[in-house]
Order: sequence, then structure tokens, then C-alpha cells
Amino acid sequence: MTYSAFRDSDYTHLRKNLLRAKGKRLQREFLEITRNSDTFISWIEQYPVSEDKGASFDLLLTEPLTESDYKEPTKFTEKVLFKRWKNLTPAQASEETFWGYVTLEHIKEGIIQAPYLAANGGNLPGGLERIDKALKENQEQTIDTIVRTILRRLGGLPEARGSKSVYANCPFARAWWRGYVTEEICKETNADYDKVVKTLTVTSTYWEELIVLIVSRNSVLGDNNVRTALIWALSELVEGKDEDKNKNKKQLFQPKGIRIISRQIGIRSAWQELGVFSIEDLKQIMERQFLSQFAA
Repeated sequence: MTYSAFRDSDYTHLRKNLLRAKGKRLQREFLEITRNSDTFISWIEQYPVSEDKGASFDLLLTEPLTESDYKEPTKFTEKVLFKRWKNLTPAQASEETFWGYVTLEHIKEGIIQAPYLAANGGNLPGGLERIDKALKENQEQTIDTIVRTILRRLGGLPEARGSKSVYANCPFARAWWRGYVTEEICKETNADYDKVVKTLTVTSTYWEELIVLIVSRNSVLGDNNVRTALIWALSELVEGKDEDKNKNKKQLFQPKGIRIISRQIGIRSAWQELGVFSIEDLKQIMERQFLSQFAA
């Protein structure tokens, strides 16, 4: 199945031009444009859509999202998003051009508003407030920071954050990938769906560490069985992690912990092909050799 997307060369040109104009007129104009959905739509539609993909677009959500539920979707919202986009392939879901177009279509239909793209995380000021404050104060660094936030949310910003940006920074793409990884694991194992979701959503930085390992060709977690076994094993330890007084166990659910485990799996993979084991056997290896150190 094919869907429309921005033409890659033009969409890349858009991002690079904005990044080069740090705090300058083009970035200030871009913030002015993003204050209002209609002006944002008119401006961004000057960038062509790829002609080799289907013109029909049936991926729109049917209910508007609040700014909060867009920038940091709840687990329920992410589940709804993945269900809506379940037929996408991982290749499609890796494209900044595709998600940029998906986001634009949702703005055009009023499902989200353009200023949402500028919103900060948590309970910090909303997108429109951030834009207006930045334009008033006219600080180059602040203006540049908000422009980058908008581009990251729109479809990812590989020029600044590499290929991981689309998986970590674009809310729609992030929801799809979490849903995809969760479903893949639960299809192959007896893992509890909600616990797997909880493992993938511990923190944004933990998810970022995990997804980079999952999608990287050279990563030890690039093997389907290995990553399935590891996340399955982690999901059985995620409950009660916040109440656990064991500092080592808490480290397990921090980026540093997953990096330690990944290095150790890599060392073992150098002398033994882990992919030949069943997922159940791999889970036991994960628990005994790699995760047990965090229980001490």
C-alpha cells in the first residue's frame, strides 16, 4: 500500500534552509507562519508531494487531539494511532517525508493545530505561548530552538539528531513504532501487552535508546529474536521499579542500563550466534547473564 509524502529533496531543502537561518529573518517568519494553521498550510504546501505514491489519504484520525495529547500521547492514544496506521510497513514508518505529510494533513483537517508543533514537554508553556514569547524577546537561540522543535514534531530532524529523530521526536511516528514493537513481541511470546508498553514508555530517553538499538543495522538488537527476548524479559521487571529501593534495578530502566546490556550482548554475540536460540531460551540468557547484575 502506498501513501503520499513530501518529495525528499524539497523537504530536505526546507529543513536545511531553516537551520542555516539561525535566529534570522527566515526563522522569525517561520514562527509567525506557524502561529496560525491556515498560514502554516499555505506556506508548506509550496513544497511538492511525491508523484510516485498514491494520491489518496485514508490515515486521518477522526477526532481532534488536544495539544497535550498530541505532543505526549497517552498510552491509550498511542494504541489508537497504531491501530489506525497498522498497515504501514517499517520502511514507510521510517520516512521523515511521510510523517511530515501525515502531520500536515492532520493540521489541514483541524485534528491538530499548527502551534502544537512548537509546544514544549510536560506542563511547560504551550506552542502559541512559546512562539509569541520568542518573537517578542527576539533572542536568536530561543527562536532557533523553537524552529527545531517544530521540525522535529512535524516529521523528525535528521540534520540535527540523525536518523533517530523520526522515531523519537515525531509524536505520530513514535506512536506507530511503539505499537509495532509491542505487537511484534506479543505475537511471538506470552508477554503481557500492557507491561511491554510500559517498558517502551518508561521515559523518552529510554525509548530513544531502545529504538536506536532496534532499528540500527549493526546493532545486536537488530536481530528480531534477540530484541524480542530482551524486551520480554525487561517487561517482567518493569512493575514496581519506581518503588524498588535497589539502585541497581532502577539503573536497568535508564539509558545507561540499556547501553550496558547492549554492550554485553554484543560481546557474547562475538563468539556465539544468539539468533539460533529460541526466544524462550534467549529470554533465560537475558535474565541470567545480563539482567541479574541489576538485582544485586
